[in-house]
Amino acid sequence: MSNFEKNLEQALINAKRLTNKILIDGKLISAQTNNKIPVLNPSTGENIGSAPQCDKNDVNIAVESAHKAFQKWKKIPARERGKMVAAGARRLEERKSEIQTLLSLDTGNALRTQAIPETGASIELTNMFAGLSGELKGENYPTNIPNSIHYTTRDPIGVVCAIVPWNAPLFLTVAKIAPAIVAGNSVVLKTAEQAPFCALLLSEIFQQELPPGVLNVISGYGEECGEPLVTHEKVRKVTFTGSFTVGKIIAQKAAPKLCPVTLELGGKNPNIIMSDADLDIAIQGVIDGMRYTRQGQACTAGSRIYIQEKIYDKVLDGAFEKLSKLKMGNALDENSDIGAIISEEQLQRTLHYMDIAKKNSTTKVVYGGNQPSGDDYKNGFFYEPTLMSGVPVNSPVCQEEIFGPVACAIPFKTFDEVMSSANDTPFGLSAVLWTQNLSRALQFVEEIEAGFVQ
Repeated sequence: MSNFEKNLEQALINAKRLTNKILIDGKLISAQTNNKIPVLNPSTGENIGSAPQCDKNDVNIAVESAHKAFQKWKKIPARERGKMVAAGARRLEERKSEIQTLLSLDTGNALRTQAIPETGASIELTNMFAGLSGELKGENYPTNIPNSIHYTTRDPIGVVCAIVPWNAPLFLTVAKIAPAIVAGNSVVLKTAEQAPFCALLLSEIFQQELPPGVLNVISGYGEECGEPLVTHEKVRKVTFTGSFTVGKIIAQKAAPKLCPVTLELGGKNPNIIMSDADLDIAIQGVIDGMRYTRQGQACTAGSRIYIQEKIYDKVLDGAFEKLSKLKMGNALDENSDIGAIISEEQLQRTLHYMDIAKKNSTTKVVYGGNQPSGDDYKNGFFYEPTLMSGVPVNSPVCQEEIFGPVACAIPFKTFDEVMSSANDTPFGLSAVLWTQNLSRALQFVEEIEAGFVQ
């Protein structure tokens, strides 16, 4: 049996075992609902199982489990909670082969370039938050009132609702549940309906070191499952990663109960190359930064590639050469650099924006721009990594988040010109500048309107 066949077999076994299950009170159980959501392998389009289409009844059960567990969990000293989370990380390490193959099957993200690194990073992040448990400290303040002490404490807030997307479901699951649990909260996680199994497997393994009910996992659509979870009176904190549109709805739904909400939403991020940049580093950097090996499915993808005019052609030639070396194929094949787009719906979104781009007379496809053909790609949701030039900067292709493997190269003359264009967007998530001029880099940090700057 080849490595590919072993990987696929292992992933399918876990998908079958987790089909139609949720995690409540530390156990995998069947949901109250009888409705199911089909789960497909993006590399083949084949059905690999189903997830419960949870509704208000399942939400209530999960929240009550979390609320009950919270009453005891919050009283456990933070360092003891940290030790349990560290023990959970060790369990994840022991079973990382299972986790990373299921992640690849679930998402269509290539095993070698994406699923293995994401699994490793997720375990590392879990350990990091476990180590931070001892830093949950209050502060003492001087007082001018005789015989008194002023001090603060950092107290857990209660049941946390965590909603994760499908593009990096493992890492984002850990990023939400690990700090919340270390801080003494309990969690109800809602998985992405397109890729529910890997987050459920991680949670099943991780919760073995936790008291029952501290971590619960459900699945379902936004209106039926997400909304009753966000608005539940016993949910005291909401954290969501996903689209700009859904994020606004969640903020509105949580607002009446004055519930704190953390949102990480979309991006249309500038990746800027100045003429003084080291192009050997910068060209590879924009390929990596566009997240082509994740099919462009990243909120931080640098999909607007600004290139100073005097190096414009050289950068495009270099990008073509590097893109041509990337191998697309089944996500569980360790020879694949690039896997498949998550779903038919997301593939159609990419095709929609490509149709807009190709209808413009000035558009030139530098690389890609097609669905691959042949038996290796039959019924899978594949699209070539694509780089275009000549797309008007005011085109929807340059202004709206595609969340697919499509980037636009945009020439510019001066730093002031590119800064004006880079900031001309409703998004402000991330931004990158390639230069060897430290003064210019510091000016960029000061002037760019983005929260994450490199």
